[in-house]
Amino acid sequence: MTFNKLAGLSLVVAVLLGLVSSMLTPGGFLIDPADSADFAELAAIMGDNAQVSQIVTTGFVIAVVLYWFGLSTLQRAFGGGSVMDRVSAFALKVFLFGYAFLIIELSLRHVLTHVLEHGVGSSAAEEQVMATTIFTTSVALHFAFLYVTSIGSAIFGCGLARRCEGMSIFKLAGLGLALTGALSFVVLMIAEHVGEIDLNGVAVFSNVVLVFGSLCILVIGIGIMQGRREFVGEEAAV
Repeated sequence: MTFNKLAGLSLVVAVLLGLVSSMLTPGGFLIDPADSADFAELAAIMGDNAQVSQIVTTGFVIAVVLYWFGLSTLQRAFGGGSVMDRVSAFALKVFLFGYAFLIIELSLRHVLTHVLEHGVGSSAAEEQVMATTIFTTSVALHFAFLYVTSIGSAIFGCGLARRCEGMSIFKLAGLGLALTGALSFVVLMIAEHVGEIDLNGVAVFSNVVLVFGSLCILVIGIGIMQGRREFVGEEAAV
């Protein structure tokens, strides 16, 4: 297996694993759906489905590591000396750094599940307060993840699209990734600064945007597997 195929395959697997884990997350789409703005309820649901929560959280962690590896290989595409290449390379680094916040968030989810499953407080009420606090902290880290990755993807997505000739599906994937970043940033601004808004609706829309971005990364992963110059640079192109 060539390095291009390994890098591209890692992105394909990361996207699929991330989507499956997202769908199976307690309180989400399939298992005990709940209001995304009700932190106490969501924390309780994760505790009630402790084993599933631990499994899907581990799935997310594996997906993030695969994302890190696959996306880091895009640095080869920005090896030129142009201003856009250098800015795009920096934006990609910013995007990858954002995933560190997601890893910390997922670690807190493991702690949250442990607290609710095994108990560490003197009473059930104390444990519930502790779990809600941990969950709220994980949400704050998720906001940090979205802030950093939205800015990074908006820029390096444009850089990838710029490298693609014609209006191919790969160019659309780059533009789609840039659009994902822009929309995610706008959604964050609305959620934080517009009062009396339906936060559950905002969370659902944000998740739809992230799924769209994941599909764009899936297409980019296929492009890397094919050894396309736009994604692997001149020297590694097939």
